[in-house]
Amino acid sequence: MSIEQDKKRIPFLTFLISYKCTNECKHCAIPGSPHQDNALMELDDVRRYLEDITANYIVDEVGFFGGEPLLHFDLLISFIEEVKRFGILKIGLPTNGYWGKNESTAKNYTLKLKEAGLSTIGFSVDIFHQEFVPIDVVKRAMKAAHEAGIENIYSITQNLGPENINNSFNEQNKQLTEVISKECEFCQVINSELQVKGRAAKKLVEYYSMNKIPLDKCLIFKVPMFMIDPNGWIFHQLCQGICIGNAKQNSLSNIIRDFNYRKHPIICKVVAKGGPQNLLEIAIEKGYKPLEGYADKCHLCFSTRNFLRPFYPNILEPSNLYSS
Repeated sequence: MSIEQDKKRIPFLTFLISYKCTNECKHCAIPGSPHQDNALMELDDVRRYLEDITANYIVDEVGFFGGEPLLHFDLLISFIEEVKRFGILKIGLPTNGYWGKNESTAKNYTLKLKEAGLSTIGFSVDIFHQEFVPIDVVKRAMKAAHEAGIENIYSITQNLGPENINNSFNEQNKQLTEVISKECEFCQVINSELQVKGRAAKKLVEYYSMNKIPLDKCLIFKVPMFMIDPNGWIFHQLCQGICIGNAKQNSLSNIIRDFNYRKHPIICKVVAKGGPQNLLEIAIEKGYKPLEGYADKCHLCFSTRNFLRPFYPNILEPSNLYSS
């Protein structure tokens, strides 16, 4: 068996470029904002992480995240080119499409993204984003991406509760996705249910019926998908804010190699029977006063983690993910 065949696979590795965003959406899990700090991923760090991880793992796909990834456009292009240099051809990112304000900028951006090696781009299309970015601006950016030849173009919508639940948010989302489906047929529309954490835990809980404690456990940690932020903190791609190490203090591949979700002091609780309720019990012992109810298991988990942060330094990090 060759060395390459013997390597374990990482389905997805994401670089969180910056916490800054053009918007301050009510639902944002990061939570992105123009007022977030100036921490910024550096090219030397991306190169070092890639050299380390590709020497020890096969990485199927790399993503770039924010905040808004295109706020630092020239740096983003350098990152994409660096990933491609390591032979990773699946490269993607989400964007709010703010840069589609005029046709010239949209065309310039998408052509450069395509040339650098971007293969997938997802546009955030929902009532939360359209509070800040007009849908016509997003459509212009989408069409430019299509004309530039970017292979995979998605329209990503987050609903408040299941898609079939009728509320004003979902009704407006339905109208927006109908427009995209009609005018941008090349886009694949993805609808997902909003997870109540980050800014949503403060801004949107009033729209939920909170009358019980969710007992279902969290299974996402069984899939090895990792995200690295500008300060080196590493967390799961789908659940930011529960750190497994810091890549500026230790080798990224060593951190991933040594990670065992069953032994992590926080993750072991949410994957066990009872799920985030196990964190709630720990928090109550330390003085936490439970809410009258929780919107979903993510709301329960985030709320208790926010309280427990002082008790778990270097694990419930960084503070950017817990500020509103």
